[in-house]
Amino acid sequence: MKCTYLSGSGNGVGRHQGMAAMSCRDTIHLICWYLEGRLSTSVESEIRSHLKGCADCRLVLEAATNTLDRYFSQERGADSEAASQAA
Repeated sequence: MKCTYLSGSGNGVGRHQGMAAMSCRDTIHLICWYLEGRLSTSVESEIRSHLKGCADCRLVLEAATNTLDRYFSQERGADSEAASQAA
């Protein structure tokens, strides 16, 4: 999955500790990179902190996780089926 985040777009990725909390928009924008483990430890921490207090963003995270799980489980199933047919 590809993310649309571009460095310097003002979504708070470069923000340092002590600055304003991450917004819903920032969190949602970075959800796929969060799930892929592509963010710095400090940004992951900001997202986790935001998710603890935001039910709406937790729903977005859950939906993204479910979508990826379904996609990759189907992909693995197709790979297994193709391997069985080749054998």
